[in-house]
Amino acid sequence: MNVQPTMTQHWIWFAVAGLMLVDAVGYSFGAVGPIRRALSPAEPYWQKRLLLNLMLANQGLYLGAAMPLVGAVLEAHQHRAGWPLFALTLATCGYTLVSVPILTPRDSAHLIPRAIAAVVIVIGFTLT
Repeated sequence: MNVQPTMTQHWIWFAVAGLMLVDAVGYSFGAVGPIRRALSPAEPYWQKRLLLNLMLANQGLYLGAAMPLVGAVLEAHQHRAGWPLFALTLATCGYTLVSVPILTPRDSAHLIPRAIAAVVIVIGFTLT
């Protein structure tokens, strides 16, 4: 039986994608530059290597935002088709919610978009 979610339930999934995108954009503008300036290695190779590592981390955040977006589009066509992507997104949120306070407690405020996304995913799973 193919039961389509209501419009409200469908937009929940797009909200998750939006929150994950906010997290990625926040890292782009709020972390990459300050980390580069704080570390600023003297050797040009290590400057480039640091930038590469920061940009690869940033790429992962954008990929993390793309997963729920693809899931939301799948949900528009078939009920629960995007659930594996939402479960993976929930896992990445959980990993971040545990690792950031342990490794960099001062950055815990940056967890807000992912914490809200995790709650919204659980609500979405419950409602649909």
